[in-house]
Order: sequence, then C-alpha cells, then structure tokens
Amino acid sequence: MLDLDPNGVARETDLERSILVCIVGSNQTLAEACRVNIEHLCPAGYHIQECGSLDASGGCDIYIWDFESSPCLPNAMATADEAIKIIVVKKSSLSSVRRMLPGSGFTYLQSPVTSLSLRAVLESSVAQLQLRGDEGPSSSRLKLDRDRILQRLLQTNLKLREHDEDRTNFLARSVHDIRGPLMAIQGYCGLLLAGQLGSMDTEQTQILERMQRSLSRLCRLAEAMMDLGAGSLGTNKLRLEQASIEACVRQAVHEVLPFVENKQISLNVDVETPNGTLLFDAQQLEQVLVNILDNACKFTPRRGSITVTGRWIAAEGLGKVGLQEAGAGYRIDITDTGRGIDPDHIERVFDEDTSFGDPMDRSGSGLGLAICRMIIRAHNGRIWADPRTLGASFSFVLPVARSFSDSHLSSVAI
Repeated sequence: MLDLDPNGVARETDLERSILVCIVGSNQTLAEACRVNIEHLCPAGYHIQECGSLDASGGCDIYIWDFESSPCLPNAMATADEAIKIIVVKKSSLSSVRRMLPGSGFTYLQSPVTSLSLRAVLESSVAQLQLRGDEGPSSSRLKLDRDRILQRLLQTNLKLREHDEDRTNFLARSVHDIRGPLMAIQGYCGLLLAGQLGSMDTEQTQILERMQRSLSRLCRLAEAMMDLGAGSLGTNKLRLEQASIEACVRQAVHEVLPFVENKQISLNVDVETPNGTLLFDAQQLEQVLVNILDNACKFTPRRGSITVTGRWIAAEGLGKVGLQEAGAGYRIDITDTGRGIDPDHIERVFDEDTSFGDPMDRSGSGLGLAICRMIIRAHNGRIWADPRTLGASFSFVLPVARSFSDSHLSSVAI
C-alpha cells in the first residue's frame, strides 16, 4: 500500500508506482471490463493479476472477487485490511455472502455487472488510493466524503436492482395466476358460442362474442404487462407478417364500440389502403389501437367525437417524424374532443405510472400508453402525442420493412 510521510502525504516514489489489482475468478468478461476501465483510470501504470481464490496474492490495492466462478473467499483478500475489496455476486447469493464475510469494508456489485456501475466503483476505488497522495488535510477530507457518498449510492443502486427483479418476478407470477381463469372463461364462452351447451338467440350470441373479445384483450394486456415489467418487448416475440392494417382498425373499433355507444360519441374512421407491404404483428397493433381508442373514449365527453385516420407517407414525410432511415411508412392519427394534455407533460405521457396529482389528467392514464410505446418501438416505429386547442392527438408510424430481416433493426427511440 502507499507509504505516507509524517504529514500524511504520500511519498513521490509511492505516487509513481503502479496500482496492483487482483481479479479472483474465471469470469473473462468481467476481467476484460475491469482491464479496460483500469487502463483508462490509471494512466500512470497498473498491474492486474487474474487467479483463483487459492492463488490470490497479498499486498494488492484492489481485489475484485467474482463469487459465482470462485465461491471460496480468498484468504489474501480477507486479511487485507487496507485494500479495497469488491465482490461481484448474484442477487440470489447476496444474503449468504454477506453472512459469511468477516467484518465490513466490502463493496457489492450485483451480477451481471453493468458497465456504468463497474466504472463508477472502480473510479471510486482509484480515487481512494490517490487520496493518500493529495496535499492538505481539507482536500483529503472532502474527497473522502465524496467517496463515501458514492459508496452509498452504489449500495442504493444495488438495492434498486434487487427491488426491480422482485417486481419482475411478482409480475410473472401474477400474470401466470391471472391467465389461468381467463383462459377457462374463454373456453366456456367458446362452448356456448359453438352451441354445445344449448341454443342461444342472436342477442345472447352477440353478448358472448363481446365477452370473448374482451377476454382476449385482457389476456393480451396481461402479457404486455409482463413485457413492460421486463423492460421491453423482444423482437423474437413479434409475429411479423403481411397483414391488413384496415382490418386491425376495424377490429379495434369494434372492441371499443360499447363505450362509444354508451357515451354517444361520434366515431369517424378514414383509413387508406397502404401503397406498399407492411410487416407487423396484427395482435400487437390491435392492442395499440385499442389502448389509444380506450384512452380517447375515457376522456371524450358525452356526444363528443373521435377521428381515426390512416395515411401512407413517403420517405420525406418519415424524416419529419424522426425515421430518416426508413423508405416509406404508414401513419395513423387518433384525435378526440376530450380534455387536452398539458404541454408541460407531453414528453411524459407515455411513461409508466406517470401521475401529476389530477385524476382527470391524461398524463397519468396508466399502463396503456406505456404498452403502446413498447410495441411500436419493437416494430422500429415511433409514437407521440400532440397537444391541441380541443382534445388530444395520438399518432404513430410503422416503417416499411424491405424484407422480414429488415424488420428486426434496432428500435428508434422517441
């Protein structure tokens, strides 16, 4: 470790020597990430030792222990009181590792490690070592306080990641429990509609058909909640095919028709036939349309109006909405005469669980719009909202894919 003179300042020979880093375990990805960061943070020089837990040598400045690949605590690390000790561990093993470690002074990083968290903790570690070469006790105190705060932030980040995983696991269990009874009810509706449990009149059949469509929508919503909780809708879950966008609009309108009729809303639909081939997941796109229309029905007053328009747009039109790389696309706009969106909140209207205190504020309208954004992004499209003098306008664009492989390009951010 660095040698200090009687005034607490590191001697010049110590300041110039390399920082010694010991990486314990066989995680080559972690080792390479550490090497890249340390090389950037230690231009004066460093030395990295990669070894197993039994081969770790003493006298190192920083120990980085990957618990999953080497579960035995390195003795050299346990006895290095002045060294900086970083432990990379999965959430499932975190509690047991904390119980087995002697004393404190350990920094935990949850596996798999993100580049941002690894860089932050290594930067803090190098800064602590360099503290011993700083001039003046006040400067050392300030930097020490800064590093302690950073350590607390890293621990807080670890806790947040734990809670995020807990939330995802809770959503997975909840969706599984919800889908069971939904599928059972759908089956019963199917039996009734097939006439296997007796004949029904026209009105009863129509009611059951509406029930079945609503149940299908709930099933799709449950799956979308799971995808949203996991962070994204993977392209491997999209069933891309050449489908009719007019049929998707008709089905979505049909699903919200009971709400439209109940509030006596005037619903106008003007959807043009695309000039080219669109590849999209019809069920997912129906979910987007239903969510936006449902939002419009909720906030449109009795005897108000909702308008759905669909237009083919050329490349120059796509450039205006942030899809410069697409050759052409199809745009859908849904406008209503309900309560508008506060311009200050327009950027957050698609955020998950956004709320601004007013129960009638469209900016806090639940998961529906967040799910819409997730689905459109998975299609490499763009979705946005515009404030209007009267009501609100939601728009999205699906770019044309020249082939099925083109449809899996990276998503375009809003």
